[in-house]
Amino acid sequence: MFGAFAVFYLFLGGAGAGAIAACSLIDLLAAKQPFGTSSYAPGPSVRPLGRIVDYGFLAGFVALAVGIVSLLLDLGRIDRALALFLSPTMSVMTLGSYALAALGVLGAALVLVRFMYLPFVRRSVVVALEAIAVAVALVVMLYTGLLLQSVGGVAFWASPLVPALFVLSSASSGIALLFAVSFFVECDRACVRVLRVLVCADAAAIVLEAVCAACFIALAGQSGHSGVQESFAILTQGELALVWWLGFGVCGIAAPLAVEAVGIRGRVDLHAALAVSAVLVLLGAFCLRYGMVEAGVHRDLVLEPAMEETIDLTEGLS
Repeated sequence: MFGAFAVFYLFLGGAGAGAIAACSLIDLLAAKQPFGTSSYAPGPSVRPLGRIVDYGFLAGFVALAVGIVSLLLDLGRIDRALALFLSPTMSVMTLGSYALAALGVLGAALVLVRFMYLPFVRRSVVVALEAIAVAVALVVMLYTGLLLQSVGGVAFWASPLVPALFVLSSASSGIALLFAVSFFVECDRACVRVLRVLVCADAAAIVLEAVCAACFIALAGQSGHSGVQESFAILTQGELALVWWLGFGVCGIAAPLAVEAVGIRGRVDLHAALAVSAVLVLLGAFCLRYGMVEAGVHRDLVLEPAMEETIDLTEGLS
């Protein structure tokens, strides 16, 4: 039902949206980067925190753009994508398509004003763009989960915990992209303070993500639906068990929490700890989506013995 390109979209689209939302909030609340004629000054163009936000926006936009390309490749025909815009309907897919396109435009604009000197763009304009970007990014983060939940015929995905799980994973993945770019920036005290706040936010997102995943698995295990039971067995005990328990459970949940706790307590270099955490979180986020998609695909129908006997009897009578 979903190919490799769709899995990459679910991963990259969520991570890119999470990074754009996180960068926008940091700039609105902490960095407050000047723009327009007031942005010019001799020497370094921005403070360390500003550089992290700059490259965080760039990383988020690149991830989102590659995710959109992956989605188009999965569709296979460009006219299918154009039809969503030329003939819109009241559907989750239409809402998600418009949100993706809008966030792509907003992300490109926010990257442009940070890497080019545009004196006609004032701080107030950037603030408005960032506020809108936060709202649209949340829709995109939610849509990556709603896309699965809205698919008919796959009872394993028909749970409100799926969108919640994907939103939390996207938020953590977006913060992870900021941790990754911060490794290449020499931070001052203000920058370190913001990074510590991000560590707390990421830890909260990971804990909530673990709770949602545990509830989802528990409910799936108790379901009386045969399709849900089959997907549950494949994900937790079958061919995807290693992806789910090691890739998502250990690399995406347990290990990042441990690494961030060690880093924030000062036992190891904070930058190094956050870089390791970023790799683990992103790996876990991909394993989450890969496992969910592969476990929920349609299986080949197998005739029951009684049905086979009925068919044989019908052929005999004919």
